[in-house]
Amino acid sequence: MKNIFRNLKYRTKIIMLCVFILLINSGIVGKLYYNYASKDTLSNFYQSSEDISNQMNQHMSERFRDITKRVFTLSNNNSFYIPLNIYLSDPNSANYAKLLGIMADTINDLRSMDDYIHSIFVYAADNDFNDFTRIQRHDFSFSESYMYEYFEENPEDTIAWFPGVTSPIFMGNDEVIPVVYKFRLGRENLYIVVSLSQTAMVDYLKDTYSSYDKIFIVDKEGNNIVNFTQEEAEVLSMLGEEDLLEEKSVCKEVDYKGEKYIGTYTVIKANGWQIYKMKSEESLLGNLRSLRTYMMGVIIVSVMISIIASMLFAHSITTPLAQLVTIMDKAINHEFHVQFPYPYEDEVGNLAKSFNYMVKEIDHLITELNINIEALKEEKENVRIVQAGKRKAELKALQAQINPHFLYNTLNAITWQAVDQGASDISVMSNSLGKFFRIALSKGSEIITIGEELEHITSYLAIQEIRYKSKMVYRIEVEDDIRELYIIKLVLQPLVENAIYHGIKLKETPGFIHITVHRLAGKDMGPVIKICVADNGPGIEDEKLNQINNNLKSGIIDRESGYGIYNVNERLRLYYGQAFGLTYESKYGEGTRAVMIIPVQTTREG
Repeated sequence: MKNIFRNLKYRTKIIMLCVFILLINSGIVGKLYYNYASKDTLSNFYQSSEDISNQMNQHMSERFRDITKRVFTLSNNNSFYIPLNIYLSDPNSANYAKLLGIMADTINDLRSMDDYIHSIFVYAADNDFNDFTRIQRHDFSFSESYMYEYFEENPEDTIAWFPGVTSPIFMGNDEVIPVVYKFRLGRENLYIVVSLSQTAMVDYLKDTYSSYDKIFIVDKEGNNIVNFTQEEAEVLSMLGEEDLLEEKSVCKEVDYKGEKYIGTYTVIKANGWQIYKMKSEESLLGNLRSLRTYMMGVIIVSVMISIIASMLFAHSITTPLAQLVTIMDKAINHEFHVQFPYPYEDEVGNLAKSFNYMVKEIDHLITELNINIEALKEEKENVRIVQAGKRKAELKALQAQINPHFLYNTLNAITWQAVDQGASDISVMSNSLGKFFRIALSKGSEIITIGEELEHITSYLAIQEIRYKSKMVYRIEVEDDIRELYIIKLVLQPLVENAIYHGIKLKETPGFIHITVHRLAGKDMGPVIKICVADNGPGIEDEKLNQINNNLKSGIIDRESGYGIYNVNERLRLYYGQAFGLTYESKYGEGTRAVMIIPVQTTREG
């Protein structure tokens, strides 16, 4: 496919390029505009939907608060309270008949104040009261109802909101939401059941928020209050109180009935009711999709016009090029006397000048080419001589390694001679020194195993132990699986030497050097190896300790504290990175500990 395009005529390529650019530009612009319009539409809807939810929340909260306030005012109204209290004190027929009339008028006044109130029922001292505007069910007994049972199970509550049901108190099929208020009158409990009309709430939602596809309300247990069915149950798991956080409402995309919907969620603080509003993304973005179809038509028309324009444009450009190709074919056949007469100074004119100049200079270029070939032959001979010199240098470098090998081989011979002569100290020292040099060389490798590094420092400590005799003892603790991990060589000896000369040597009593190697999980750096070299010397004063650690961190060399430890720190940071290296810990008068942190390295190459 790639070769087919390259073999097309230049004119065809120009036409295809123009059409392609137009399609790409139109597609990108159209896509960007559509995406911007979609996001802007959704963003505006999100904002307006959250504002509407807050308004709905505020409206319903105020309505419920007003109803509750009127009920509590009723309980404190003397014209209601006194007759009721008289009846409760003396429940005779005269007091009951008087109370019935007062109750009916009071309930009727309260019910007529708010169109959300469907009916009101009062229960006290095994008697119930209403305003006689509705027929009470003969089989209803408040003391046997789930509402009374709720207060028996929750005696501390004074108000309870129940899910929407067909009115359990009055005849008919009206759907209501019972709200029960409990008051204490002397020794008796007074219950006022305010049944809110579902129809009134549905009408309010339909008239005020008709732009939404679905609005439903559930209580905090997920029971129906208004418009809720099992089809909406899946929405409850997608929108919840955890989404609110500090916001009064939240708006986000949800899957509902297999389609994308914009769901808005808020909670009425007064009773824990949850309000859900659903708007189909398809209906919200429908006009934009019509716009997208229109833009596709515009793009198609533009492409047709572009094809015609690009054909005319390509013809005017490619005709001079076709003439140039004909003349260049003659030059291929070694007709270098040809010229391309082109009167204009555009790109084709520049190409014509270059071609004409090329034909004149071609013989000169051939001559220069022959000269360059000879120069390349000479350069090749020089490279051969340099390579030979480099090999001689490598042989000299190899010869330079023979002397250290000869040294520890000679020390090995001294060891066996000392053993034969019974000079055990000399034998141990020469053997340890031989191992010291052998591991130090490590066949030229910079990386050795931790086990080899510990063997190297053990040789060094064995020599120092003979030198200082009973003044120094040491112990090395390391887990077996760590010995096969890798480390740059010769990093422990300077730390041990520093511990001897600045710690053990200054003590009048025997000194102790403790070397530990542990694997740690690490945090940001991953698994690491922690190597500690501790001594029980006189320790370091705080000011000096801070200076040493600051110098180690910044790479400053303090020769008074020992050049070796700074060399070790720099090698660690150069090889492993700036996050790793060496630090010192000390308590003056008790001892010092050098702590080295390196990453876990399982192969010699790292």
